[in-house]
Amino acid sequence: LRGDSPYSYVCNACNRCCHGKAIRIGAYEALRLSRRLGISTTEFFSRYTEAGGTVLLTRPEDKGCVFLGPRGCTVHPDRPLACRLYPLARWIDPDGDESFGNLQPHPETAGVYGTRGTVNDYLTSQGLPLYFAMGDRYGELYDRMVSIMERIDPADNPQSRAERRAEIDELDPGIMASAWLDVDATVGAYCRERNLPMPGDVGGLVDLHLKASGAWLDALEARLPT
Repeated sequence: LRGDSPYSYVCNACNRCCHGKAIRIGAYEALRLSRRLGISTTEFFSRYTEAGGTVLLTRPEDKGCVFLGPRGCTVHPDRPLACRLYPLARWIDPDGDESFGNLQPHPETAGVYGTRGTVNDYLTSQGLPLYFAMGDRYGELYDRMVSIMERIDPADNPQSRAERRAEIDELDPGIMASAWLDVDATVGAYCRERNLPMPGDVGGLVDLHLKASGAWLDALEARLPT
């Protein structure tokens, strides 16, 4: 499927898609969810994540999402990208070409598939353009991190990174694999060092989080041989 492909999907809140899934999140999603819950990102990662802070916890008794309540998603206005995109999957190839596909639905899903709009209509209705934009911004930071890691350790390669990701998936719940994901802690330290006020809004926090992370990478890169 492409952005202009005929597509529609109506969720009827059967909650069947909210079980048995590894819902991966990034720094922006953790920040949105923490503000929905009225807690810091530090507390959010400690209480609600596993796999090094990259996956939402599931309930051991039924594998339901930790945020699934009797009446459905309890954090729905700030649900992660994966939940907003469902039942679609999204791919971007190395040339930047974007495509989509349908995920395998639950055999008893109450969701209704159709062709009353387009894929882009569905994405917009789910608030995904902002999440995609944030993904692009953090993606640039991640790519820079990988590039610097490769300079620090020439043996670093896709295979070794895959092995580290596998190890991260096995970390105990509440343990963060990388402290930079913690927006409140990272921005708080950056502001204290520079005597700056802590932003009160999500957009301001994201801007400073990216700036603080970039400054850390600048300092790290400056110590590398040219």
